Amino acid sequence: MAPEAGVAERGSGRARRQRGPVRLTIIDDNPFLREPDGQFRPRAATFHRFAEAVVRAGPFGVAKYVIPVSADARDGTEQATALGTVDESLLHIVPSAPFEGAAGYLRRLPWMWRHNLPLLRGALHGEHLVWIKVPGSNGAAAALVADALGVSRFAYVVGSVSEVVAASPRTGLARTAALGAAALHDGTTTMLTHTGPSLRLGPELFTSAIDEVELLQAVGERDRRTMDGPWRIAWAGRMAPEKGLSTLLRAVTLLVATGRDVRLSLIGDGPERPRLEAQARTLGITDSISWEGYVGERERFVAMLRESDLFVLPSLTEGVPKVLLEAMACGLPVVASAVGGIPAVLGDGDRGRLLRAGDEIDLAAAIRSVLEDPSVARTFRERGVAWAADHTAQRQAERMVDWMRATFPALPWPAGERT
Repeated sequence: MAPEAGVAERGSGRARRQRGPVRLTIIDDNPFLREPDGQFRPRAATFHRFAEAVVRAGPFGVAKYVIPVSADARDGTEQATALGTVDESLLHIVPSAPFEGAAGYLRRLPWMWRHNLPLLRGALHGEHLVWIKVPGSNGAAAALVADALGVSRFAYVVGSVSEVVAASPRTGLARTAALGAAALHDGTTTMLTHTGPSLRLGPELFTSAIDEVELLQAVGERDRRTMDGPWRIAWAGRMAPEKGLSTLLRAVTLLVATGRDVRLSLIGDGPERPRLEAQARTLGITDSISWEGYVGERERFVAMLRESDLFVLPSLTEGVPKVLLEAMACGLPVVASAVGGIPAVLGDGDRGRLLRAGDEIDLAAAIRSVLEDPSVARTFRERGVAWAADHTAQRQAERMVDWMRATFPALPWPAGERT
């Protein structure tokens, strides 16, 4: 079926959905796998869920979704995720060339350009608008093709690769490759923001993963057992150097040394896990930690958050972390580093406790200050839930469509819709 034609669902029994009056293409860089049944499933990230919410909120019908796709791998080198497949009644997948890591990106860059440029020309032909998420492997190529075809484009800036590399312990050739890839990615971001409209994520417009039906409507007076029972602390994310987990383990050690019964749930996986497990053994806190691994089932993930007393995000660098909003929506008070967009999300401390990044003493004190005072915890829970309710994926999608309409008024937006 030609990309410009109406797009039908792969699954049986699903309704056919046509393209809308505004033809939108989304350029993403999150890696996907093609399942044996032909469906597409993300390896980890959930940006596609927000993209689906935006398509629902706007007059796009079905949007094209350009993503790097690998063949399904079940040979032990790639584990299947439990994340939901793409809703192809909203997003029509256009598979682009995949790559693995910074070194793989640099090594395959010439081949990727030869492969992806014709693909992008076909995908963008006849489109009205291109949404380019950067940093991303296809950002420069998509902008080049859009400009050549006269298609409106905008950059959706989600962060800086250089900041992530700066927090990494890589050395030698690995660090050189990472720095090279970071320079290319961030250089592309700078180019796109200087040559066309751009939207840099901030506390009022960002990629939300909160669904309205999941949102905890009221915190109430739950018995948190913060004085007599164990302190149930949760963290979730990818175990990478920039996440500050070494600081969290040292803070837990301090709390345990002062007599607190701490149960830390680490939800996620990543390259740092072996080193962190060794650090926990050295610190003598293995009995205080539950290594939950990667949790792709949404219901289980939300349940694990709601069973906790506190969510901690001790990152060394962040943009606008979705997981922080998810914790707030689950009724958890939060403690987080004052880096990136976190202070704005927490209202400069009005909706959660802020601390210095990399300081285990400050982190332990912040945790204690919240969990030893039920009134503080309750205030943070109530304010966090209220803020999350105004920043669900649906609300954020509506804001995104409003921004598109205001930025590109010449496109064929239907009259009488949101402005």
